[in-house]
Amino acid sequence: MTTSDQPRSVRRPRVVMLVGNFIDGDSRVQKEARSAAEAGWDTYLVGRSRSGKREESAFGEVTILRPAESMAATKYRTYHPRRSGVSGLIAYSTIELGKVKHQRQRIRQSNLAVERELLARRSADGLNPASKLVDEAVLAAKSLGVKAAGYWISARKQALDHNYNIVQESPSTSLEQLMVRRGGEGAVWNAQPRLVDFEDSFGRAADELEPDLIHANDAEMLGVAVRAAARARAKGRTVKVIYDAHEFFAGDTRDNPTWAPAMAAQESKYLPLADAVMSPIEGYASSMVELHGIEKFPGRRPPVLVKNMPALADLAASGDDVPGVRGALGLADDVPLLVHPGSVTKVRGLQTVVEALPDLEGVHAALLVGRRDGFVAELVAMAEKLGVSDRFHLLDYVPSEELTAYLRSATIGIDTLLHIPLHELTITTKFWSYISAGLPVVASDVKATSELTRELGNGEVYTADDAKAFAEAVRKVLADPAAYTKAYTEDTLRRYSWEGQAETMLELYREVTGKP
Repeated sequence: MTTSDQPRSVRRPRVVMLVGNFIDGDSRVQKEARSAAEAGWDTYLVGRSRSGKREESAFGEVTILRPAESMAATKYRTYHPRRSGVSGLIAYSTIELGKVKHQRQRIRQSNLAVERELLARRSADGLNPASKLVDEAVLAAKSLGVKAAGYWISARKQALDHNYNIVQESPSTSLEQLMVRRGGEGAVWNAQPRLVDFEDSFGRAADELEPDLIHANDAEMLGVAVRAAARARAKGRTVKVIYDAHEFFAGDTRDNPTWAPAMAAQESKYLPLADAVMSPIEGYASSMVELHGIEKFPGRRPPVLVKNMPALADLAASGDDVPGVRGALGLADDVPLLVHPGSVTKVRGLQTVVEALPDLEGVHAALLVGRRDGFVAELVAMAEKLGVSDRFHLLDYVPSEELTAYLRSATIGIDTLLHIPLHELTITTKFWSYISAGLPVVASDVKATSELTRELGNGEVYTADDAKAFAEAVRKVLADPAAYTKAYTEDTLRRYSWEGQAETMLELYREVTGKP
């Protein structure tokens, strides 16, 4: 009998953590799962499968489950672009149909040449003049029909291509955006079909595992968790739900115009059925209370803050001889090195770093990235154009439990967020990693991060998106790094570690479930 098949009466309390990513690069959910397992919970971490097939593995005492995923709804949406207007009326309904029609038209055109040769052959063999005239007329009419069909097929194919390109640039129509903001479930599922796919795979996994608690990470898992708990209650089982809100969607400005309103709609609908709310950012928590009126829900306490801080145990286990980022680049100890681990997008502001490097003679910058295309490639091209490509480096991600030790050999940790509403509330995970690694920081003047930097005195703040101001801040820190790192007392390091945060999370587990 496997662990998941054990009777509920004889097994340990079970928590199923749902997360709509591939788990590998998500330090928060990994630490949450590891802490829950160490505290005695039978812990399953459920995430996406890169192969699309069911995968199961161990992560210490945690079972990682990646259910089989067809992603049928997402694929259908991708290959069935729907638009309004004339192009929406005449376009082929699918890319595959457009290809088939185009292929058949090419064959018809080729076949006309064959029929002309056959007519010529029959004429040479003595076809009578009257029959020849009739056959030529029929062939001419067929040629005109094929030509006309070609224009029509081309127009429909061009309309399809036009629709597809528009969908890539603007995934949703104005009407669809309006319907999503109104919170209609059908509109939300049409605009964000991955929610349907997640329910199909993650919902089945939640049913199979029969948990006592579902820990839903991010809004795309909230509906999955609430529905699974409702199905369990219908069968006489009690399942509690904790919603872990990693983002505040009312301030989200990402490219997909329906993502943030769809997620806000999910929160608005399903939050009343969640038993508790967690959040890593104080600004998110207070904003959610205001947006959704959480304090009005019967018996509901305000969101509990569980910040995504590095684990001191990981740093202690790594020892002091980790070559880290400096060793990976082969840089001497006296070479100034700026480091930035994590997502690289335009709103992260890293173009400011590249633009500042020409004014920072001898200073190197390293980004830890998960992929090297897209905006990362744009930054590489920018560095080449500015003549600083020899001082601008890309390195691969390292496991989350090794990150703090890996960063420790750098000179300065940088946090370059641009001003968007979401960033004003955010203190990034990397900022906590810089503290644990003992690095001084250079941070942009977004509200939460700049306030904490000034409070701790562990770095300099510069005006976001201003390369000259960034360079000046770097020079100030390089002039006397010790003046900033003296802020890192033992008390500070303990206060900003995962160990204290994990106890807050586990206490919430106990409070919600009544399980010791």
